[in-house]
Amino acid sequence: MPGIFCFQNCFTYFYFVEIIRLIPLVGFLLFCLQIGIRAFVLQRKGTRLSARKKHSSKGISTVLLIAFFLVFTNELVYKAGLIHISILPEVLRPLLTGKIILTISGIVLILLSNLFMLLTLRALKQSLRFGLNKENLGKLVTSGIYAWSRNPFFLAINCLFVGISLVFPTPFFITISLLTLVSIHLFILKEERFMHKNYGEEYKNYAKTVRRYF
Repeated sequence: MPGIFCFQNCFTYFYFVEIIRLIPLVGFLLFCLQIGIRAFVLQRKGTRLSARKKHSSKGISTVLLIAFFLVFTNELVYKAGLIHISILPEVLRPLLTGKIILTISGIVLILLSNLFMLLTLRALKQSLRFGLNKENLGKLVTSGIYAWSRNPFFLAINCLFVGISLVFPTPFFITISLLTLVSIHLFILKEERFMHKNYGEEYKNYAKTVRRYF
């Protein structure tokens, strides 16, 4: 009986660990899927989402985005144990710590990121835009989740990448997380200047009552 009980405990623990390893991958793909589906639906309705001019080429930024998505997804699949090949060098792959509190915190952030994105896309409706273009302005959204955060879209992205880096604290994921936090903050500062210039008093009054992040 003790042997059977021990075996059951070991099996339960192993099963739990396997589920934990899958959460970052599933969370990341679900996050991207939410954005992709909403973008597809809006484009089918004739909404122009990109800040680029109509006849401009997508260029190197799209290539880099696709490359990043493939590398990042490959590493998540590798860490989930679904494949045994990683395209990253060994120095970027080892876990720097394995504390359970970090793992739990990471899972919570990943779940919150998907919830935030769901609420954000629901609030944006037809106003979803990628980039800054004064000739392609959407309606200034101040309701829903935007009533307590001016940047829930970016807050969701930050939660996702920080969450993944807590579940898998490798040099690669930690570096990506830090770069994401810095680059998004810099873009938000740029976006705020754009919003003040193009939305005027409406955005100024909104910014007085709602914080940048939360």
